[in-house]
Amino acid sequence: MSNKPSRRFAPRAEFCAALATSFAAFASGALADDPSGAPLPDSHAPAGVMVDHMHKAGEFMVGYRYAYGDSSGDMLRGTRSVADHEIVNSACQPAGLCDMKPIEMKMHMHMLDIMYAPTDWLTLMVMPMWMSMDMTMSPLGAGHGGMGGHMGSHSHGTEGLGDTIFGPLIKLSEGPGYHLHTGLMFSAPTGSVDEKGNCHGHHGSGGSCFTHYMMQLGSGTWDFMPSLTYTGRSGLLSWGAQASGVLRLEDENESGYQLGDVFQATAWSSYRLSDWFSASVRVLYTKQEEIEGHYNGPHNHSSPPDLQRNYGGRFWDVGFGVNFVVPDGALKGHRLSVEWLEPLRDDVNGYQQERDGTLWVNWSKAF
Repeated sequence: MSNKPSRRFAPRAEFCAALATSFAAFASGALADDPSGAPLPDSHAPAGVMVDHMHKAGEFMVGYRYAYGDSSGDMLRGTRSVADHEIVNSACQPAGLCDMKPIEMKMHMHMLDIMYAPTDWLTLMVMPMWMSMDMTMSPLGAGHGGMGGHMGSHSHGTEGLGDTIFGPLIKLSEGPGYHLHTGLMFSAPTGSVDEKGNCHGHHGSGGSCFTHYMMQLGSGTWDFMPSLTYTGRSGLLSWGAQASGVLRLEDENESGYQLGDVFQATAWSSYRLSDWFSASVRVLYTKQEEIEGHYNGPHNHSSPPDLQRNYGGRFWDVGFGVNFVVPDGALKGHRLSVEWLEPLRDDVNGYQQERDGTLWVNWSKAF
């Protein structure tokens, strides 16, 4: 019998060898930048994902992050829309005190991202922010058992310094095709929690009362914000996943209450369409607990946002984004990313307004 290999199996062996060689070549450069040293647009996550990347030893990054959120849909209980008469009879305690409801809530957040990496395995971050919120209220009809909308439709807002996030990102593992790191961030209570407006309802007219909990500029407590982020790449395709949370480290703030803990899980995928542009899709799940405690001063009970049990819930979103980077020239390394988060499902605690969506815009530059 001849010892010569069968011709029938030779092409298969050659194919397997070529496949192994190709995989090894891909794996060795899976997370590398462009061979020319140009930055890649999809080496950062979509705009709405924070603490998503680390830096090389000695590298600084400065960035600006903007978020706009809008809620102007139906009033919900759980997942279903509710009519005014149910809000009047059930949303406020004691029953019947509700005579107003929100018809639109707008939030603007402006944040600085400042990062420095003293080593390859450690990146330090600080993120101060400025918050602005505006709410428009509408009266509930007297015919439903309420007080008839004593104020009529009106708007009110708050604006000022928000909480300040800071802490380290620590590399856990890195190899061909992947990167894994954890964030051990903290939030300092630099945002005000004693914003006030006019008293009304059972407090009568005039005077000064705490505004709605959601209109305060910060949490008022020291918070721990852990996260775990995984990213990977295969040619023009990249992906990532992140689990994160917000854990309140104090039982109450100086105004007497504690915001609910938060858990988030998100995953995304990006496709690089050119050396300067990529597009992404993302899914996001958020769970937030109810507010604990109670304002320790005069406050209204005349609309759903005035009560702690009407906060938190379970929320699902899908995001569509684009990332841009300047690959060369005088502006090399400047990044711009934009993402729109579209609500898929709201399952709220108590009575809350349906969300319309969130816009995220980021600019950054590493040095």
